[in-house]
Amino acid sequence: MVKVYIDWNVMSGMKNGHFPELCRIIEKSNNLLLLYSTSHIGDILASYSEDENQKKIIEEDLEFITNLTNDLCAFTYKDKMFIDYTSPKELLKERIESASLFDDFSIDNLFKSIEEDENLKGIFAPYIKLLKSFSLEDSFKEAFNQPESAEMMNRMFPGLKNEMTMDGYFKAFGKMYKDLNEKEDYKHLREDVQKIGINSAHFNEGKNPFELIDRANEKFGLSNFDSNQYFRKNKNVPEWFNDITDAYLKLDIYGYKSDKIKVTEKKKSTFKNTVEDAQHSAFASRCEFYITQDERNFKKTKAVFKELEIITYVLKPTEFVDFYKENLDYSGFDEHMENLIEIIKKGEEFQRVDYEESDDYVLVHHSQKFIFNFFNRIMLPIGKNDSDTLFVLSKDHPSKLYYTVQNELKGMIKILVDQLGADDSGNLYYQFDEIKEKEWPGRIWTFDSITIKLTRLNGWFQLYYFTNS
Repeated sequence: MVKVYIDWNVMSGMKNGHFPELCRIIEKSNNLLLLYSTSHIGDILASYSEDENQKKIIEEDLEFITNLTNDLCAFTYKDKMFIDYTSPKELLKERIESASLFDDFSIDNLFKSIEEDENLKGIFAPYIKLLKSFSLEDSFKEAFNQPESAEMMNRMFPGLKNEMTMDGYFKAFGKMYKDLNEKEDYKHLREDVQKIGINSAHFNEGKNPFELIDRANEKFGLSNFDSNQYFRKNKNVPEWFNDITDAYLKLDIYGYKSDKIKVTEKKKSTFKNTVEDAQHSAFASRCEFYITQDERNFKKTKAVFKELEIITYVLKPTEFVDFYKENLDYSGFDEHMENLIEIIKKGEEFQRVDYEESDDYVLVHHSQKFIFNFFNRIMLPIGKNDSDTLFVLSKDHPSKLYYTVQNELKGMIKILVDQLGADDSGNLYYQFDEIKEKEWPGRIWTFDSITIKLTRLNGWFQLYYFTNS
């Protein structure tokens, strides 16, 4: 199965009767593994209220996510990402309970629960008082006095200039966070950043936006500038996750396909929306496909993925429908083998890769088709050392750090077992607890003239097709 990540705008549209062809494909297909993420919950949280009608709509939204993804969720914990079964209703409940934290992001409020505990009351009071009184670094203070940074610092940390302590920092950070996510403050911050000399007018179609930004920074003596001067890296997510969201925010803050920031009584479009979109892109980078209808998100994500060499297909709903019909609408062992044989016979777009210490080489094809709903790299070994190997199937993962979900293997092995039967050891369908170590014995089917071997080497799943000589 291939992993598909759909952003909330498209999901919501599907729920409301839009994108009928996409809905039909997802309903009938058994080769797509759909998942949602905590960013979908963030999108829904933005529309949460105590209004009973709105609660009903949100309940329907959550049920739609469950029906679409079977509760398969991508989420981060500490510095790792996980894909596991989690109820969206439970995740929303947790987000609602923690949302009030930033209403008062002071040190006193952070330690409030400890101070209210009768067994701990008063014990930490001296340490809290000491923490609150810590003075900030001189370099931080100087930024408020420098003409080129004073305006931005006052906007980023309102009130901090008059209370240069750790307690003042926490209060200012909380106010900044709330204003960015509830008001139009991000729009003003973006205007400040673009004063360096680059904005939306500088980006031309076909040009690398990151190169344009870097050249502008260098011209104005800001070659080391990055968005973390203003938004600190999140230490509770993987480094690659930060890399993607930082790059995404960098494009937005400099004016490349920037999101509209506007707050009205009926709708809020704030920095929070841009962050959620950036995180959608980060989660989607671990999937084969990302489907989004938002033109700004579409353009920024494609630019970020190209810059970071992530090969996830970023497609609009109609583009995915066309791609599916051309490359994914196959079922059963025979149809997949016919596709594979046709690709090999054509011999198009195979690249030669030489071995270091041998005259042997391998021809490699990176396919848009997913053979057995999993493999998209076809290798033809050429030479005396591989004379018995007709072909090897492997997988080009969307990113350098890959993530294979067990359901992907389950679907692929089912296609093989349904055609080939039990393997030489009597193994049939994939069992969810059978991979216990880095290496995996896999499956081997031996017939009169051929042997098919499915194995895992150094974390990579590969299928070998041998002739029996």
